[in-house]
Amino acid sequence: MSQPNRHLVPKLEVRWPGVAIWLSAWALLWACDGVLNLGNLALLLVLASAMASMWLSATASVVLSALSVLGFNWWFVPPRFTFHVHLHQDLLLLVTMLGVSVMVSYLMARLRLAAQRESQHAQAAQQLRALSEQFRENMDLPTQGHLLQSVLQTSVRGTVSVLLLRELAALSTSPAASLLIGHPNAQDTQGLWACVKQFAAMGPGTGRYENQSTLFLPLRGQSCAWGAVALHGVSWPALTAFTRHTVQQMCDVLGLEIERAHTLQQAQHAKEEAQSQSLRNTLLTSISHDYRTPLANLMGAASAIHDQGALLSAQQITDLAHTVLLEAQHLNRMTTNTLQLARLDAAPWQVHKDWESLQEVVGAVLSKTRLRYPQRQIDVVLPAGLPLIFCDAMLLVQLLDNLVENAIKYSPDESLIQLHAQRQGDTIEVRVIDQGPGIPDAWKDKVFQAFERIHPQAAQADASDETQLRRGVGVGLAVCQAIAKVHGAKIWIQDTQPHGATVCVAWPVDVQPEMNSPSSEV
Repeated sequence: MSQPNRHLVPKLEVRWPGVAIWLSAWALLWACDGVLNLGNLALLLVLASAMASMWLSATASVVLSALSVLGFNWWFVPPRFTFHVHLHQDLLLLVTMLGVSVMVSYLMARLRLAAQRESQHAQAAQQLRALSEQFRENMDLPTQGHLLQSVLQTSVRGTVSVLLLRELAALSTSPAASLLIGHPNAQDTQGLWACVKQFAAMGPGTGRYENQSTLFLPLRGQSCAWGAVALHGVSWPALTAFTRHTVQQMCDVLGLEIERAHTLQQAQHAKEEAQSQSLRNTLLTSISHDYRTPLANLMGAASAIHDQGALLSAQQITDLAHTVLLEAQHLNRMTTNTLQLARLDAAPWQVHKDWESLQEVVGAVLSKTRLRYPQRQIDVVLPAGLPLIFCDAMLLVQLLDNLVENAIKYSPDESLIQLHAQRQGDTIEVRVIDQGPGIPDAWKDKVFQAFERIHPQAAQADASDETQLRRGVGVGLAVCQAIAKVHGAKIWIQDTQPHGATVCVAWPVDVQPEMNSPSSEV
């Protein structure tokens, strides 16, 4: 990062154009002597004064303008080689020339200084923007501290030490949580901590502890300091007020960036905590409400077998045992879906993918479904030559199993359930089709939200026989959407004609793995 100009007064090497202009003007005066009258010759000096002021300081411009008037009076105004003026108009000419030259020189010099100051401010603003962007690109706190140290050492040409706070608690409870960059002595280390606590600059030119040889500047945030810097071995008389101000602004840029990162971290933590709390509350509500009916059925059937086993027939015991099994499976399914949803919503969560055959996945789903619903008719259409899917097989089985389970729950017992798959461009589209009541358009997106149910009365303890199979916590489709999301797939719902619902899943087709050919060796 370039260093701003230290002084507004022009240096010797940049004054030579002004000196050259004055020399050229005097040479032109001698050449035009006797050709032009005094008024025109005087205009040459006024022009030279205005032009030379662009390179000379205000003092030098005024002094040279005054000397030029005296010289013009000596060499060109009659009587020559004296400072006497016989004609009143010549005296007026000299006075006017002196006034105009001095005023023009002063104004031009002031204008040039203002332009230089504006250039410095623009350069400093550009430096601060570049520094802020570098801080944002390098979010690591030690990297930011070393970057600030390097920039300040270039700006002040001295040694810089930086104290950074990893958290505000480090100020009062844990100094080990702070970061010290550089090699300050014990006294400067104490000065750094004092600068942070007092939230103010200390040292030369600050009005506080002026006798110190080290300048301490805080890394200011909105309401507190997130660190401090110590500037050692700097020539304070040569350091301009503008440079001091710019250095403080550089420190403030890092202070605000640290505060911003800390605020974002707190906001993210609060968001995660709120989500976690919301999920816990929802799970507790769901467990207390939706788990009550299957648990009651389990306890009733198990209690009947335990207390009246000797009085029950073999068929009655079989029926009660079947009830226990169904309710246990129902509880296991709700628990698995709820826990899976919690895992998929947690970040980060690693999905273990591998190349899987859709035929094998569908076969596993059908095996589980036929054990639960041996009487239901399921039509499966899987074209030959479907590409492999890069996925987590267990999650894909759970997704399709949930879709088939919902189709069975929400359709008549004698209706056909269809599971069709086909390739559509760069995707494999799987459709689960039922002949149930369908899903209203207003609910086609809402059903993918956790704990949302179209028929909430189905989860009540006094649910009717018609809705008894539809009990649940409303997380099945939410889990399906979460599984599709982590695999880059898309899931949506369409209507089935003349009635029913079709759940579609478009699975991306990745570049297929190379198959190793079998060895030809005998």
